[in-house]
Amino acid sequence: MKQALLGAVLVMAACNTTITPTAIGEFTSPTGMAATGAGDRDVLFIANTGRDGLRALQICNALPPTDGGVDPCPANENLQFVPAPIRVFPATIETGNRPLRVAGVRLERADHSSAGVGLVVGADSTVAVVDARTLVDAQRVPGVQPQKVAYLDLGGQTIDVVAANPMTAMDIETVTPAGTPGAFVATRTDLVVLDVSLDAAGLAQVPSVRARCTLSPVVPTKLAVVPGGDQVFVADGAGDGVVAIKTSDIAGGPTPAACPIVRIGAGGRSVRFISLSPRWYETVQVAGAPQTMEHPAGELLMMVLEPLNQTTPGMDLDPGGVLFAETGISGGPGRIVPVPPFGLQETGQEPMQPLSLPGPGLTTEGTFLRAVPPSTSPVQPDLVACPLAPCTPLYVGQPSTSPTQLFSLLAAVTATDGATYFIDVPRRRFVNRNAYVVADDSSLMPTIDRAPAFSPPVTGSTPVLAISSALEPGVAHATSWLAIWHSPIPGLDRRSGTVRQDIAGGPLTFTVDQTNFKTWQDDPAIRFGVGDVVSFGAYAFAGDNSPGCQAVVNGEAPYRFELPITAIVSGSTVPNTLTLAVLPDTPGAIGFHPSCTVFSAVAEIRTGGAQPWLVLEGLTVKGRVLPDGTFTVHQRRFDYPRQAYSRDTPPLKANDVAFTFAITGNAPTSPKSGFTWAIGSGESIVSYRDSLTSAGFATTVYAYSSPLYRTLLFSSITGSNELLQADPAVLGSTATGVVAYR
Repeated sequence: MKQALLGAVLVMAACNTTITPTAIGEFTSPTGMAATGAGDRDVLFIANTGRDGLRALQICNALPPTDGGVDPCPANENLQFVPAPIRVFPATIETGNRPLRVAGVRLERADHSSAGVGLVVGADSTVAVVDARTLVDAQRVPGVQPQKVAYLDLGGQTIDVVAANPMTAMDIETVTPAGTPGAFVATRTDLVVLDVSLDAAGLAQVPSVRARCTLSPVVPTKLAVVPGGDQVFVADGAGDGVVAIKTSDIAGGPTPAACPIVRIGAGGRSVRFISLSPRWYETVQVAGAPQTMEHPAGELLMMVLEPLNQTTPGMDLDPGGVLFAETGISGGPGRIVPVPPFGLQETGQEPMQPLSLPGPGLTTEGTFLRAVPPSTSPVQPDLVACPLAPCTPLYVGQPSTSPTQLFSLLAAVTATDGATYFIDVPRRRFVNRNAYVVADDSSLMPTIDRAPAFSPPVTGSTPVLAISSALEPGVAHATSWLAIWHSPIPGLDRRSGTVRQDIAGGPLTFTVDQTNFKTWQDDPAIRFGVGDVVSFGAYAFAGDNSPGCQAVVNGEAPYRFELPITAIVSGSTVPNTLTLAVLPDTPGAIGFHPSCTVFSAVAEIRTGGAQPWLVLEGLTVKGRVLPDGTFTVHQRRFDYPRQAYSRDTPPLKANDVAFTFAITGNAPTSPKSGFTWAIGSGESIVSYRDSLTSAGFATTVYAYSSPLYRTLLFSSITGSNELLQADPAVLGSTATGVVAYR
């Protein structure tokens, strides 16, 4: 059932315990994921949102027996979908509410065997309850039928659900103790605490509501919970950052009270997704000797920010990105961590800027990977001795002699380009292959991928554009650039209006309707003003049919000349008018000084005067070259890729200069000519994707660990209707590095 699954599959009906054959397709918009226990294996539930149900992937969670006994979870069932009655097809568990988010609560039966409950929320007010154990047992134990899917109605649109499973000493999810919260649900208005349990027969029961509180004014988008459930975090999709709620402080009673919230700000930004760090380890020096520092689970919070609709020309689009914050559970303040090289818990330093991709993709969701604990002897599932942190492996591919690197704490984020990327959390940077080629920063430096070239080609002397500074890694984006002489001003490149000449031989006035020139005058990048020029491309009569006007309308070629602007009248309540100087004749050219009192024209308004060069990054206006020919490129920081930063000159927000350039030599003679060049970011971020399909929007990424698997990552490629499984330690393996389920 791995790889493409084409044709019909059978559905496991949610409305009863029988198995009803219904023809459906493959994955259709897979989204949320979560795993739970089911006897001798785990079950990974994947929300098949477009089909109103779940897929269930079986994952063996223990090593095969070494005494020759029968393996209760045979290899031919490992990493296979729970089958329908015709076993070559996978089953789908119908939940009927367009499932979006899934949580897996780990429980155990009276005989101490593993059982689990899948909780599903989607497009209505209910929580669907799926029994994982009977789903697995139905294929193996005669007479067992899958338990009917049950529902808990919470009376309001459900947004997210998370389980509060505690962790073992090896940082693997284990059974939720009786009497502790099993799960949390966010509705549009409330946070709901659920008790999740089994009945005497070991079957999943409809959860009971332990407590409830109102979230207003928080608009929840995602939940995250510290293992054990003592504290839950809620991403605010309308306010600033995230709020923390201590669950024991939620008041009971029939009428929900306000949630006791503590806010962790994100610089005024709303948050679309959050994840909490696991227990992690780093090596520190104590009295000159290396010692392991253990960080508690939930110490760090990953926030994926909502992108901003940036409409100001000259400003970078704000792609959102990833911030890391302290949660405060270790006693410190809940705040964004500082810029490197300062420690994650250092105070009094500038907070980090969001990490975002240097290309066109936007980050969507994320998760932390399990941090491998140091060990002097091989212990399952790691099976490799690692006496001192870092111990968490990731296949980077560099250097070629040792392509797997070790990290203290890793995160993975999905993106709109269909890929899943890795972040080195303590260093606050993407995992970049180029950082491991050599020991210094030389391979991290951005590159000039296409040297500045002037076009159209002309004979004789042309101006020269030279990059006059080093390119700053983490600030210089991978983009194409333009510097255009006498460039059409975006938005003013085609404007129709009326041209008048009140005094014979005097200046012209060009009046346009429904255009407020002040918008372009006030723009900090365009700075439209006196000295810019107008070129007419078409003419028409406007009441004066004199021979002079006929000469203009019938005799002038389009865009033959440019008229300098000498005055501008602009405003919302006055006719917007440009005063234009006429052009006298010269021995080498015919000017423009019409004998016509009024005519209509279509004009192209261009840059001119002392700053005739307009600079664009892609299609975004960045500014105008200064009169001395220099230009400083400011860009939004997207990464902190250097091997080390100085505490004396840290990478502050104000240090946003990507590079500078200068234009020297003779001015061009042809309007709209100029330079093109391209910059490479110097980034080669470690990622995985399905190379056999076109880019598909990626959403949920889920980190799974068990006694058998150190860490597997599962990414929902919603836009390509597939699920990707990756083993970070062997990403370079063609056999097991990345596996696609379709």
